[in-house]
Amino acid sequence: MKPVRGRGAAHDERRGAILEAVFEIIDTEGAHQVSIRRVAERAGVSVGRVQHYFPSKDDLLTAAFTAINDLGTARVQARLAESSPAEALLTELIPGTEEERRQFRVAQAFETHALTNPDLVVQLRRGYDELVDLLTVLIGPAAKELLALALGLAHLTLTGNLTPEEARAIVRSGIEKHG
Repeated sequence: MKPVRGRGAAHDERRGAILEAVFEIIDTEGAHQVSIRRVAERAGVSVGRVQHYFPSKDDLLTAAFTAINDLGTARVQARLAESSPAEALLTELIPGTEEERRQFRVAQAFETHALTNPDLVVQLRRGYDELVDLLTVLIGPAAKELLALALGLAHLTLTGNLTPEEARAIVRSGIEKHG
């Protein structure tokens, strides 16, 4: 039996395909290359279709920024079943699979772009503040230090200086020392 699908499912699929096109452009060419026209071409839809979902480039980038963060949140939630909340949060920042590496590159490109966009920089800062607040509840005053450690280690996995396993082991050791 096929699953029942409604208008909302098709809407979500088209919106998701457009956001995926944004991720592809950012990952391969950088955030500065995103335009409604280029996204429409990459997604195989009309410019009008993109503008139906995202009236402006800023709307498109803000939605994509939120979507990439939501993907990270979903990965953390999936990992909660197998580790402590602090470990799940910090080790999930370290990309292990090729898809996670791509998501991390896209998220980093968004963070760089956000630094020049007042609305996005507020969202970025708020997200990090909330993460630090949560980590402080979970592991105490070393939250900022461990977050910075995990983010730095994540970059070292992208360059090949560390494996994800090595980076995650370092994070776990830091949690044990401070937790």
